[in-house]
Amino acid sequence: MRSGHRWTFRGLGCCPHPHLHLHQPTHFGSLCCCSWFRRMLLPGAKRLFHGTASAMTSKFHDDTFTWNIKITSCFKRGEVEPARKLFEEMPQRNVVSWNCMISGLARNHLIAEARKVFDVMPGKNSVSWTAMLSGYIGCGNLEEARSLFDRIPGELKNGVCWDVMLNGYVRNGRVEDARELLDEAPWPSVSLCNRMLSGYVQMGRVEEAYELFKSMPRHDVASWTTMITCFAKMGLMEMARNMFEDMPFQKDVTCWTAMIQGFMQNGMVEEASSLFYTMPHRDIVAWNCMISGLVQDGKLKEALDLYEKMPRQDIVSSNSILCGFVREGDMISARNFFENVMPHRDVTSWNTLISGYETEEVFLLYAQLLRHRFRPDQATYASMISVCGALALQGCGKAIHLCVIKSGYASDAKVVSSLISMYSKCGQIIDAAFLFESMEKHDAVSWNAMILAQAYHGTAKKALELLFLMIQAACKPNHVTFLAILTVCAHWGLVEEGLRYFRSMVQAWNIVPRPEHYACMVDLLGRSGLLYEAYELVKELPVEIPAYPWETLLNCSKIHGNYVLGELVGQKILCVRPSNAEMNVLLSNIYAAKGLWAEAASVRTTLKHLNAKKDAGCSWIELGGAVYKFVYNDRSHPQTEQIYREVMKLSDMVKKIG
Repeated sequence: MRSGHRWTFRGLGCCPHPHLHLHQPTHFGSLCCCSWFRRMLLPGAKRLFHGTASAMTSKFHDDTFTWNIKITSCFKRGEVEPARKLFEEMPQRNVVSWNCMISGLARNHLIAEARKVFDVMPGKNSVSWTAMLSGYIGCGNLEEARSLFDRIPGELKNGVCWDVMLNGYVRNGRVEDARELLDEAPWPSVSLCNRMLSGYVQMGRVEEAYELFKSMPRHDVASWTTMITCFAKMGLMEMARNMFEDMPFQKDVTCWTAMIQGFMQNGMVEEASSLFYTMPHRDIVAWNCMISGLVQDGKLKEALDLYEKMPRQDIVSSNSILCGFVREGDMISARNFFENVMPHRDVTSWNTLISGYETEEVFLLYAQLLRHRFRPDQATYASMISVCGALALQGCGKAIHLCVIKSGYASDAKVVSSLISMYSKCGQIIDAAFLFESMEKHDAVSWNAMILAQAYHGTAKKALELLFLMIQAACKPNHVTFLAILTVCAHWGLVEEGLRYFRSMVQAWNIVPRPEHYACMVDLLGRSGLLYEAYELVKELPVEIPAYPWETLLNCSKIHGNYVLGELVGQKILCVRPSNAEMNVLLSNIYAAKGLWAEAASVRTTLKHLNAKKDAGCSWIELGGAVYKFVYNDRSHPQTEQIYREVMKLSDMVKKIG
């Protein structure tokens, strides 16, 4: 009842009726609602409620259910010691208490302690075995997991146990072991077969997936959807479309979305749009799939139109649009969208914005991220470290490295690879090598980072040795690996080796060369004076953005004084990119060198009309915690005279060395 501003609670605890008694779930729910009551009740009632809650807690102090809830909550917050203490102080334990301890310790990567608890646990049930099994799989110890799986008593080895073990093999890429396990299963259920199908899809093994699908005694919608995803992933869209149309079940939204995503992944935007608008029911995942696909295809305007039509935008759709602005390099629009349009932000939003900057602005954004109480993750640190490397800010890079260590990401492959690149770009090749060697496991990203580090420092022999070791370690080289190797060959004039690696990239590793690879080959051949060979290599390539190979060839032609080829290449580039200031200046210089003053003046006049300007050369150095920038023909620095005297001395020394 209510009397003025005073409330009175009747009955047991805080129940409003004298005959309504609390049971365990009601008590737990009441405690969970405390924050709601604190906001809603008047100050006097708050004091009364806290007193009542204390009495309730005391009443159920010995209740096993409540103890189990407390233990689980501690583990979820990462508070291992309080959870262990609660478990030890429990007056009475049941099987759930033991399972809470095993799951909690395993979830917090204390697998050895979880095993000790498991071994002394009385009366294990199937949940106990599954929890321990999941723990081993979660830490990547599949051998111990399989050993434990084989020891599960027959009456407790249910479908969940089989599913967890098979999923562990699939997640770790051990498809053969997963298939052997599936064949051993006494009842290969649909869900178990679907897990196996997912494994084949993950590894791109279409034929085996299709054979398994055909041999399955029963299918469900998930089976058909998995096969559609498999065909789409491998670019077999006609087969994916046939599977979609022949499905005997009513298609759910996941199936429709898988088909739309398949079209998008294969550049079939119109087909994806057509299917999207024929969907009987569109959920937020379907909308997000379309928006993300349009952004990835470079159709930001269409993605924005769709975003505005969404019944309800969420963080995923907003992040996709933000990513679109960043991909186009439109950081003004990206910043405006981030600050004024996005209804909500998460750490991915901050990371996307940070990744678009290549200046000191990233440090200001990082400070804002912390002020808004977001926790930086691997992507945050990787982006910031990359900027430190690009700007050669060794001091800032070391400071970020300390933050990485404190945050617990010191062993993350992506972060360590960024640190390797940063230290190598700052001239600290020994630190970069130490980080690489200290890694427990190397992936393609870390191998590439170290090969590029050696490439930056001109140590061709070590870079090529690293490629050999990478292949020996059963790590497949990718397009970045060969870009680094070709860069090394170009810098050292290793023409034969460069041509051999370029051919093996296509023939042995099935990697389609990108414009950057052709630019490296042109640089390699051009540096050695083999200009016509370089021209033969790229003449079949379309002159389009990015036109790196053609631009490199034009520069090489000027350096070697081959003005005939230079004029041909320059005209070809400017037909497609007339406003390219650097190429205009190069072509003008080539005309001037040939004595064609009228043509040189014409190019300069065109450049003036287009209002295109060549960026001035710029360099910078970090000294004493400050960054000093030097721009071409800039004499504004107070120590300009001393600086230029030192530059002249260095120039004379270089000339003497030859």
